[in-house]
Amino acid sequence: MHPARHTYHDKSVFQDELSRLFNRRLFIGATQDFASLDCYRSFQLGRHALTSRATPEGVRTFSNVCLHRNSLIDPPGSGQRPFRCSYHGWSYHADGSLKHAPYAEIACLHHRRLSSFPIAEAGQLHFAGINGITPLVDEVPELLQKVGVGIDTAFHQSELAHECNWKLLVENVLEGYHLNFIHENSLIPAGLHSATPAEIGYRSYTSWCLARPEASPIMTGLKHLPGARHQYLHGYIFPNVLVANTNNLVGYLGELQPLSADRTLLRWRLLELPALRALPENMREYIRQEAVASCEKVLQEDKHVVESCQRGLESEGTPPQLQPCEERIMHFHQIYAEMMKQTES
Repeated sequence: MHPARHTYHDKSVFQDELSRLFNRRLFIGATQDFASLDCYRSFQLGRHALTSRATPEGVRTFSNVCLHRNSLIDPPGSGQRPFRCSYHGWSYHADGSLKHAPYAEIACLHHRRLSSFPIAEAGQLHFAGINGITPLVDEVPELLQKVGVGIDTAFHQSELAHECNWKLLVENVLEGYHLNFIHENSLIPAGLHSATPAEIGYRSYTSWCLARPEASPIMTGLKHLPGARHQYLHGYIFPNVLVANTNNLVGYLGELQPLSADRTLLRWRLLELPALRALPENMREYIRQEAVASCEKVLQEDKHVVESCQRGLESEGTPPQLQPCEERIMHFHQIYAEMMKQTES
């Protein structure tokens, strides 16, 4: 099962995906993103401008469009600032109701509250239901436990724009078939290759993979690090959250933000896992630096491939032919097909 080629560049299909998939379970951030009052993360999902904020009543998600002149209240990205529009100073309470409108005649206002959306939290990951229904997150704690990733403070955060459909990024990270041909100078030296033995598991909207790389000279030192183990674990939360564990030392949290039918922003962060935090600071710093450099290299290598696939899918060609070793992609497309058939709520 594989979506038709046009679903990777058709604008109407993309709009359907936003309303039928992303509106149901939209990742809005981790607990660490909302550690202090007035911390926010804002972004665009199709025609929805959204902001998620740390309020005295907990993490909340609102429309990010001011009730006055429709300026964005919080600028795109993340930070910490009062819940106030910078255009004319209209400010809002923790529940999204209008708090103060300087020089305005309140009696003439027809709208005095921002739209808000239900939120669910699991494993320190927060999701919003932009369709108005609290999203399902029951499988998230089990997945994080399987992968061995606790969502703690990141030691590195970055983002990378891709000129491709979001589904291509999902497909790319769900299979290891391409490793021998794309990551010859990055993952192969670490013992990961296209035929690395792997254990795979599935739930209704999550999947995970445990790969056991071959012994490699650059990994021999792991046996001297308490709690470290030469392995790679990867988890996926439909539709757009990716988590990984490298050698029980470094965790990865990736978020795919669909911008258009052929543009996707990857926001990613690296986390210290307990085995890394237990090491002396000089060793921790060395491993952190190596992890950042390695991750940036792998992501750039993958970026070239998925953007090439996008150009190919927009050209004349035959349907894709998935192979048995790409079974996690098949599972992804099974979920995709079922969700796209459901009536929009």
